[in-house]
Amino acid sequence: MSRAKVQTSEPTTNELVSAVPPLNAEPGLEGPYSKASITISDPRVRQELERLLEASRNIRSTLRERQQQTEEDGQYAEDIHAYFLEHGFYKVLLPRIYGGLELGIGAFFTVIAEVARGCPSTAWCLSLSCAHTVTLASYFPKQAQDEVFGANGYMIAPASGNPRAATVRRVDGGIMLSGSWRYCSGAPYSTHFFPTVEIPETETEDAYQAWVVVERKDYEVLDDWGRVIGMRGSGSNGIQMSEVFVPDHRIVREAWANELTEPAPGSKIHGNPTYSGTFFGFAEGEVAAVAVGLGYAMADEYERIIRTSRAPFDSSGRLRAESGDWQRVLGMSIARVDAAHAALVRTGDLYEEYARQLIENGEPFDGGRSMRMNSAYFVVEELIWDAAQEMIRTAGTGASAEGQKMQRYFRDAWTTQSRTDQFQFFAAPAMQFHFEHSSPAPANR
Repeated sequence: MSRAKVQTSEPTTNELVSAVPPLNAEPGLEGPYSKASITISDPRVRQELERLLEASRNIRSTLRERQQQTEEDGQYAEDIHAYFLEHGFYKVLLPRIYGGLELGIGAFFTVIAEVARGCPSTAWCLSLSCAHTVTLASYFPKQAQDEVFGANGYMIAPASGNPRAATVRRVDGGIMLSGSWRYCSGAPYSTHFFPTVEIPETETEDAYQAWVVVERKDYEVLDDWGRVIGMRGSGSNGIQMSEVFVPDHRIVREAWANELTEPAPGSKIHGNPTYSGTFFGFAEGEVAAVAVGLGYAMADEYERIIRTSRAPFDSSGRLRAESGDWQRVLGMSIARVDAAHAALVRTGDLYEEYARQLIENGEPFDGGRSMRMNSAYFVVEELIWDAAQEMIRTAGTGASAEGQKMQRYFRDAWTTQSRTDQFQFFAAPAMQFHFEHSSPAPANR
């Protein structure tokens, strides 16, 4: 009885490479791999999220075509702003009692990443402005929420974490606030501003750090953005104001940044654990979501390049996309972006789970959890940075020329890595919180 010969040797690279089909459209604009998968089970959230993702894909080609103009203008155009308003992009985190969508943290990150696949600068501007909806809805009293959310049915509010930029003096019923702040992403279309300030001591109260919310009519958006290396279209303009009255109900002590030992006011107002998490358990995710979409955009552009250019040092004249060398780079890069996307959404889900445990079991949403989540977002960004370096290095010199998308994406990726907020500045504090909330192992003797 004869037997079939079993192949025991590994296939060669050439045997693994198959012919690449012709490119009929720019990658990322159509087909199954252009769509983010939804893993959320709630039918209402799934339906709304699918609608927003479809709306994001519908303007992807427009956002890509306008990237250069967006950089030159320092912000996305007014018709894009109108599109975001029409389709509810500013309402993803807005509580339902104010007409919002209330979709949750993971859904918000997914939407931002989808927008960033069209234009990272646009997504940065969108993310870092409407994300502070969850801040107001979580920590501020209902009076402030009624005034702010009720005015427009949404909120676009850049923030600044630099209390030294502000001058504050106490007056009856509130404070008088002056100052000039830089890098206020989302400023051009803002309805409010969220600066961190130092509230001065009084005879009965020590000084403390707080977040305040200021009306658009009370501050000036400066024309000072666009000269940095990347994210030039992110609308990260400066903001200044002079002697603006902020009432007490729009001032909240920053006691929720790292740790919550009891439910935040928003969870009681809205009956949703989304509004009872810590700031550091969420904030860096605003940037990480942009980075994920940037990674997909860069992979799309890399695919376009290798599908339309010949492989060097190859006498057969085949395309780069037909060579395992370039397929390998694209495959490794997409794997990193996919892993980053999964980590991003999972960490967003953990935010809501830790908040639920706080509400239902009284288990603190402590600093260890908050800072480990913060670190996870930084790792998401580093995965994208690793992929970006490999793609631009092998895309060819022409792809790095001024005006090319690959160069722009690389500059944008570098900007996510070169901010004051960087992983190495937070990794040690994360472990300090961890040690404070965990039991030491027995010493070896």
